[in-house]
Amino acid sequence: MPLFSNLAAQLSRLTGAPPDGAALFALPAGVEAPALRSDSPSAMSDGVTPGDDPRAASAAKRTRAGSARGGRRRERGDARLDRLSHMVTGAPPAHVRQAWAQRRGRSASLSALDMRTDATMAASVPRRRGSFAGPPMQAPVDYAVPPASTLRAKPADEGKSRLKYAQLRQLLQAANASSVSAAADAADAYLAQPQSELLTLGVTTAIECLQRAQPTLHTAERALATYEAMLQHGPPPDQYTFAAVVQVLCLGASDSRACDSARTERMFVQAMQLANTAHALHLTFPTTTPYNALLRCCAVRGNTTQAVSVLELLERNVTVKPDAESYRYMIQAFVHDAGMAATPEAREAQDRRRFAACTRVFGMFEYAAAAATVQPERDDSWSAPRRAAVWAAMLDAHFRLNDAAGAVALFERMIPAEGARGARPPPVDEQVSSTMVDGFVRSGEYRVAIEWLSQLQAAQLAMPSAAALQHMVAAILLRAPGESVPLLHKFAATVARWLAAADKAGAGLQPALEAAFPSVGGLATALQAPPVLAAQPPLAADAGSALSTLCALLTQVLDVLVRGGRTLCTPDEAGCIGAVIRLTAQLTALGRAEDAARFFAQIARSVTLADATSPLGVPVVRDACHLPMAIADAAASTQHETRDPSEACARFGAMATLVAPAVAGASCSLSDTCDAALVRLYEAASRSLHGRLDALPLRTEHWQHVLDAFCALERTTLRADLEHARLFGIGKLLDELSRMRERPQLQLDAAAALLSDKYGDEGVQALHKWQRAGERQEPKGETPRAAGGADAGAAGAAGGAPAASTEGRHAKHLPRVRELDANLSSTIHRLARPQGQLQAGPLYDRMMQRVAQGAYPNPSALAVFLNAFGRTGNTARIDEVYELAMHVIASRPRDSEWQRRSWVQLEDGMVTALSHAGLGTRANMHRERIIAAGQVPSASAYAALIATIQERTDDAAVAEQLFAESQQLQVRPTTYLFNTVISKLSRARKAEQALQLFDAMQDAHVRPTSVTYGAAINACVRTGDEARAVQLFAEMESQQSFQPRVPPYNTMIQYYVHSRPDREKALHYFSKMQDAGVRPSEHTYKLLLDVWGTIEPVEPERQEAVFAKLVADRLLRVQGTHWASLIHTRGVVLRNLDAAIETFESIAENAPVARTGPNPVPDAVVYEALFSVFVAHGRTDLMPAYITRMLGQNILPTAYVANLLIKGYAQDGPLGLVEARRVFDAMQDPPAGYAAVGNHLPRHYGAGAIGPKRERTFPNGLSNAVDRANVLGAMVFREPSTYEAMIRAELLHGNTRQALAVLERMKARAFPAALIGRARAMFDEPSVAGAGRG
Repeated sequence: MPLFSNLAAQLSRLTGAPPDGAALFALPAGVEAPALRSDSPSAMSDGVTPGDDPRAASAAKRTRAGSARGGRRRERGDARLDRLSHMVTGAPPAHVRQAWAQRRGRSASLSALDMRTDATMAASVPRRRGSFAGPPMQAPVDYAVPPASTLRAKPADEGKSRLKYAQLRQLLQAANASSVSAAADAADAYLAQPQSELLTLGVTTAIECLQRAQPTLHTAERALATYEAMLQHGPPPDQYTFAAVVQVLCLGASDSRACDSARTERMFVQAMQLANTAHALHLTFPTTTPYNALLRCCAVRGNTTQAVSVLELLERNVTVKPDAESYRYMIQAFVHDAGMAATPEAREAQDRRRFAACTRVFGMFEYAAAAATVQPERDDSWSAPRRAAVWAAMLDAHFRLNDAAGAVALFERMIPAEGARGARPPPVDEQVSSTMVDGFVRSGEYRVAIEWLSQLQAAQLAMPSAAALQHMVAAILLRAPGESVPLLHKFAATVARWLAAADKAGAGLQPALEAAFPSVGGLATALQAPPVLAAQPPLAADAGSALSTLCALLTQVLDVLVRGGRTLCTPDEAGCIGAVIRLTAQLTALGRAEDAARFFAQIARSVTLADATSPLGVPVVRDACHLPMAIADAAASTQHETRDPSEACARFGAMATLVAPAVAGASCSLSDTCDAALVRLYEAASRSLHGRLDALPLRTEHWQHVLDAFCALERTTLRADLEHARLFGIGKLLDELSRMRERPQLQLDAAAALLSDKYGDEGVQALHKWQRAGERQEPKGETPRAAGGADAGAAGAAGGAPAASTEGRHAKHLPRVRELDANLSSTIHRLARPQGQLQAGPLYDRMMQRVAQGAYPNPSALAVFLNAFGRTGNTARIDEVYELAMHVIASRPRDSEWQRRSWVQLEDGMVTALSHAGLGTRANMHRERIIAAGQVPSASAYAALIATIQERTDDAAVAEQLFAESQQLQVRPTTYLFNTVISKLSRARKAEQALQLFDAMQDAHVRPTSVTYGAAINACVRTGDEARAVQLFAEMESQQSFQPRVPPYNTMIQYYVHSRPDREKALHYFSKMQDAGVRPSEHTYKLLLDVWGTIEPVEPERQEAVFAKLVADRLLRVQGTHWASLIHTRGVVLRNLDAAIETFESIAENAPVARTGPNPVPDAVVYEALFSVFVAHGRTDLMPAYITRMLGQNILPTAYVANLLIKGYAQDGPLGLVEARRVFDAMQDPPAGYAAVGNHLPRHYGAGAIGPKRERTFPNGLSNAVDRANVLGAMVFREPSTYEAMIRAELLHGNTRQALAVLERMKARAFPAALIGRARAMFDEPSVAGAGRG
């Protein structure tokens, strides 16, 4: 009697759905058994040649046995069903196949080959009974493949059959291969053949290969379609085909990735129908695997009715028996029985019925397990893990059906007892212990679950899986902090004992480690709850003890990882360290610097174990880099045990004593961040103490860390400047340490080796000198410098206070004016020619020789000299020429009219010269003198003033005011004046005003030039008026006097690169530029690099070709903007961080040598591009090291670099926001109404260009300068975009009040209304506002 015969009936009564054998074996609708003659050619299912088929013979034997059990169909002569069964098996008798072969003219050898092939294939099909291990058919089936040598040369009419077998052989070889993709490809290729060329064995194998490669819903639908095609066109399916299709359908029905539940349910129904069809045709499955697949689907759905139906099918199969998996799925089906929920029966009664069914199934399982013969080498269906899985399912049933005591009793049966007889249960394994823990957790018995873990560990039984422990931790974290902290504390203590025992035994270490990570992460998360760390006793004591346990366990885990040479490589491990980092940040927010430092020491160790380039390691390293300054801030908030009350000293002391020891000897971005912060805080503390370091309670080992940090920064400084090292680096530190009463005894070997490598013997000698020094020279340039001295200091001498007199002024140190040299004056006037200022130096020397003889140029010539020196930025020469001219004017006191005209020319020249020199304040002073004297400045003077306005926050408004003033004074506007005003308005996006002036220019009959058109076109493109820009460009080209220049072409190219990316149109205007004979400028090449490097599809090869062409052009210089384009393309567009860094590092080797002056790259623009790459990749941890390198190359950060720091840090979370605020607060505001200085590279083209060695200053003489105590390393002035970056950062974290405070500060700066409006609009942006609310 079948094993399940009684059980199925009992379970049917429990489900309320008795089995219906007729329903089980009825053919599905639409399936009709055709009547075929055995000798009909159409009865040949797939054209297989005759031969013996043991697999078919075995199936026929089972068919005859089934027919005998089911009735006397053959005895009644039911030939129709007999022929149907014969056709589906595809196995006609050998003599019939031989006759078919002779009739078709096949050779005896090929027929013999067919018989041997069929026999070999059938014998090699695995007949394993009742096994279902995970996803079915994962292991390849080892089919025997007939050797190629069996095929001999045959007549041409046999080529088709030989090709068919060759394709089958390829498929079988692929099925045996280990490559899943190769098997899938072979299956696709085989099924792509015409249906008439397919073999039943081949189709079945192909379905199995597809199932093995892609167990998805799509694969199930494809297998079903293949089966339906077999029914329509052949070859007919056999029992192996039915088994394969059912398994694939069951996998599709269980596809968790499928979003269409109706489709998956349809797959399950079709699998059941197909199983019924197969059994109705007496094609019972050859293994237990398809039955278990069906039972698994029933268990997932809680469909006990169908589960019992599958049991009915299984008990009728005399060739296979149920295995452990069958019992497990039956128990799970009744535990999750969904049918009972629809009955009016009480829940308690339903649970009793479920439990009764589970108990009966489990009883039959124990009986079957005792009788089963376990042969692991041949069959693992009754192996210990599979039997333990059934016990685990029964334990789960006890818990889910509210019988925890029964689960404990059942678990105790699994513990081996001395002297026990009879069949023994399987040993307790991970799945059993996991089920027990999960059961207690679902019951809300968290304390019992943790106690159970302690007992398991004490008894040295298998511990639960990491997933079960993670589930327990997640459930505990949902409880109140007062409950979760003690529970997780106890759990951490248990895991610590487990890990220690495993480490000592040298076995079972991996499971212990996997349990330790959720334990550490869970306890760290629980301690972060606001009331925990700041709680009062007794919770405060519990929290303190939990902190100690947590730190000890984390140390223990890291010790094991370090000894094993392991890295942090899983999400659980990275998440654990992330939780500890957040806890450390919480401790710093509470001012607990010492506690935070304890955890930071372990975090620093974990950073060395993390892969900083992997998606898992980047957040760990990045967030850890924010902790050093957070610990320093925490110490400053409590005045960390220093005798000096300043926060600077407290921060430095904490950094040296608490942070630096944790990263000593490390080499990573975290150590780079700590070194930079330690040196910066030392500078601040030294400045606060005026170099007297005795007030700092640091020991020798702490000062050694400080020296190591200075050495690390000296290594990153590329320039070899020993004097700089003496004044600001290692020399300064050793000098100040030598003044201490108790001088620390430092190890100087590393410092001596560094200085020797970099500076030779001179560096070593300097080291000993610094060490012995008792006094030092004060460093120069450490305070903000008055770079505007020429603007402010010279005002009192040459052109200071307004003078009412137009009669000139005698200079006693100058010779008396004997004559005005007309020839010299004529020569000087040649300086007004283009590039004439290049001859100003030699001509000045010649002039001074004549002046010594009493021969002077006339004042108009000297005014030309002023303009020439203004364009070169030589303010000293401007003042000297001005004094010389005033001396000449005073020499003719009797000719007042001449004096007046000459004085006006001179003052007008001073306006132009000082404007070109970037000294706008002094230039306006001379303008006011002219107006005060009742005279009018020239149009050129107004144009120069407008062209070089840079110090005001609203340049366009000032330009409009000056132009209006010129019109009120009836100054006739020139092309130069119109061009400058239109250019200013266009750059300020005041397109309407700019175009109005353009029209007024034409009404005034002032002919526009290509510069004018370029400015007007620029105004259009800045406001997006593409049509007007194109029209103006065409109008410009049609002018008879048109002289092509670079800017208009660049403007159009830039519009189609940056504003409205369109590669075709951008290249169209570049072609126009070439056709007009205009040489590309440096900016043109920058735009071409962006054409190929930013517009999709990006073509890096074309970009590199443009760069190579630029390098080869000896008339142009490779600038930082060009390198910035390459870095941006590689790092931001192509998302390749390594390639971007490699490009940056290659600048030193590959940048063309500057033909004049120092090499201009890398510059601030290049660093800005690199920092934008870091922000795009979330690698803010790399920024401090490159800021240090930047300063080491004497490149000062700009506001745009600071903006990127603010943006990047704000993306790092709350700790990053603190750093963003630190950067913003370290910057300064210029006086109200004045624009920031030092943030833009000087222009080298156009009217009023600023020279490369000059920079603008404020009226008080301040400009950007080095500040080594500043987080940016320099005094950097905020731009409007800086305020916007900070507002966006605050809104990103939901800090609307702080963002409004930044906006109010921005308003106080008197920025244009358009900028204020743009900043205010950020409060309404959905992306920012939504992030803020989140």
